[in-house]
Amino acid sequence: MKRWLSLVLLLVVALLVVWAGYQGYARLRALEGQVTALETRLQAQEQVLKALGERVGKVEEEVFKVPSPPLSLPEVPKAPSAPAWPYAVGVVVAAVLLFFLLQLLRGNRGKEGAEGQGSSGQENHEASRMENEGAPPKKE
Repeated sequence: MKRWLSLVLLLVVALLVVWAGYQGYARLRALEGQVTALETRLQAQEQVLKALGERVGKVEEEVFKVPSPPLSLPEVPKAPSAPAWPYAVGVVVAAVLLFFLLQLLRGNRGKEGAEGQGSSGQENHEASRMENEGAPPKKE
């Protein structure tokens, strides 16, 4: 009986090997069919690309034959400049402040001179004012 059992096991193993070999062969044939189909598609795409390349070449020839204006650089946009009015206002304000400062200093000098000289200082002041207005100087 041991002999039958080993023969049956040997037969089962042989059938499994044959079945696995057949499955491998069937898959190999299927893959070969897919490779052949892909090669056919690739050749068709190559033909299409060649045809497109020829058409593009013809279009390029036509484009280069047409006269076109010369190429030029685009215009450079002007840079925005800062407004000038704040500077003008600042200059005017500074001039007005300087004027008032000078008036204040001139007024203080006049008061110091008037206190030290009394009435003669006031007369001198009037005389200088008259001379500034165009009067001839007083003869002493």
